[in-house]
Parts: sequence; C-alpha cells; structure tokens
Amino acid sequence: MALALTSGVLGLTFAPLAHAQSSTEPFTRLEIHATGTTQATPDKLSAHFRAESQNRSAASAQTGVNAMVKKATDEAAKNTDIKAAVLQYSVYETRPEKARPYWTASQTLTFSATNGTNLLPLAGQLQAQGFILEGLEWSLSDEKRQALFLEAEKKAVEELKKQADTLAASLGLHVARFMQVSVSDQGYPHPMPVMLRAAAGVADSASYSPSSTAEEQTVRADLRATVLLGP
Repeated sequence: MALALTSGVLGLTFAPLAHAQSSTEPFTRLEIHATGTTQATPDKLSAHFRAESQNRSAASAQTGVNAMVKKATDEAAKNTDIKAAVLQYSVYETRPEKARPYWTASQTLTFSATNGTNLLPLAGQLQAQGFILEGLEWSLSDEKRQALFLEAEKKAVEELKKQADTLAASLGLHVARFMQVSVSDQGYPHPMPVMLRAAAGVADSASYSPSSTAEEQTVRADLRATVLLGP
C-alpha cells in the first residue's frame, strides 16, 4: 500500500482577503481546504453473469436456467474465497412473425473473490457452459476502503495544519484555533471495469479464462476548515 498526498497548497481555497468580522473582533477568520489521498491495490474482483435458456414452453425454459444456476453456484461453493449472489430472474415470451413463439428465462448472478486466481478460472468455466459474462471489475472492499479513508483523513489534517501555520505567519498572525472542520469523501473510488475479450466460440472459451489486472485505486478525503487567527 502506497500513501500519497497533494503537495504544497494544491487545492487551497480561502477567502480572497482574510478579514476581521468587525473593528472590535480580535480574530481574523481564514477558510482553507486540503486533500489527502491514499492509493492501494483493490482487493475484490467481481464477475457479473447472465444465465439464459429458451424453449417452446415456459416451464422448460425455467427448468433449463434453474439447472444452469444451480450448477454454477455448486461449483463456486467449492472455493471458500468465492461468494455468490443470485439476483434478478425474468421470464418472457417472444412471438416472431414467421416462426413459432418461444419462452426465454434468464437470471443474473454475481461472483466475487479477493483473489483473481480463484475467480477467473471459474469465469472461464461458466463461459464455456453458456453463461454470458456481462462485466468484470475490481474494487475495494468496504473494510479496506474505510481503513484507507482514515489514512487519507490524517494526511489531509496534517496539510490543513501546515497551511494554517504558513498563512498565519505570512499575515503576521498566529493560529488561535480551528473553529470548524468538515470532511467529505467525494473521491470514493468506483469499481474499475475490465475490458473483456470477445468470445470466439465455445471451444475457444473452454480453453481460455478471461484476464484481469488489478490497478491501483485512490481514496481521497477532502477537508475544509475555518481557522481563527490572532495577533
């Protein structure tokens, strides 16, 4: 895990002119802003699949997709690192103009793991069995993201203190106290989608698993503070 911080006064925003609120006010109010960032390799890989079965009867289509989903979840259960979520289920009828009507049953599934070497082989197996791989993405787990955010906050606080001391000295004043501090994590990293290689047929998908590289993601903490400066 590597830590990084916006340097200098990058992102610094304060009132165009620090000023006293009134002629008798002993303090000068200063508004400052700092950003702390933390970078780390994501620890969660997710694969989103759709199982689909078509048949002349609704019952047969549903039986087909149910069997596919059960086989996939049974296979995933063999590895304790892989978590399965069986999601939306739909059944609908299609009536072509010059062909007999048929039913389509489908269900979406998401498999996640902390290690790509556990999940990617399973993804390849499911592709070979007829599952449609709709998305593959890396993200930070909630636990890791929270720990990184705390580190980013600490860095941002250090930068706030440095800015306050530097600006106070430039004005011939000193920091009396921090009156108000607010924090936001608008830089929450979104899952990073992975480009998928187009399938070249069942035989090809049976021979190869999809590939994925976990690129570093950044967690940032934005702090804004009101500082009172004294003579």
